[in-house]
Amino acid sequence: MDARFDWRRAARAAAMAACVLLAACQVKLVSDYDEQIDTGLSRMNTEITAFVDKMISEAGTPQGTWAANKDFYFQEEAEADTLIARAEAHAVLHTCPSTKAIATAVTAMSPSTEVMDYVNQYPQDDCSVILMKLIRDAIANLEKFHQEQGAAGIPAIARGPLLDGGVGSLIHSAMVVELAKKNAQMKATPGGS
Repeated sequence: MDARFDWRRAARAAAMAACVLLAACQVKLVSDYDEQIDTGLSRMNTEITAFVDKMISEAGTPQGTWAANKDFYFQEEAEADTLIARAEAHAVLHTCPSTKAIATAVTAMSPSTEVMDYVNQYPQDDCSVILMKLIRDAIANLEKFHQEQGAAGIPAIARGPLLDGGVGSLIHSAMVVELAKKNAQMKATPGGS
């Protein structure tokens, strides 16, 4: 895990920027709410939380190693790819002015060339697509961390950085964006509150 980049703060900043833009703008900046993305994010959050907790309980045993659990990562990355595909299916405008705001928020939390390179590697299109890609990358980072731990597995001290920060904070941020989209959609619908 890279100590130079605080995923928790960056993800919160990204979520806050997305929510502010969703609430403040009448112009459509992001894709419509997608119940399947929302459900997929909730399921992914449950699966990853349960997995990290299980790996912590099995730390130091053969069952807690990356090698004994590598199939989990294949499954989660495939689920993330499905969420990316669904988000891309909504990306009609091929432009997201709020992407710049999210990049600004993320880099303000951790200003470095490395972070800007990371943010700039994604196309400047739908913000939900970018968040889903960040989640997929965070799953890959979790896998790399797990693999690097060798026989020790995932230590208990890593729970917070992984689930309150890392992949957990990115999933939570994407969930906030989906709920904000759902609320905006309900308010825009006649009879919505």
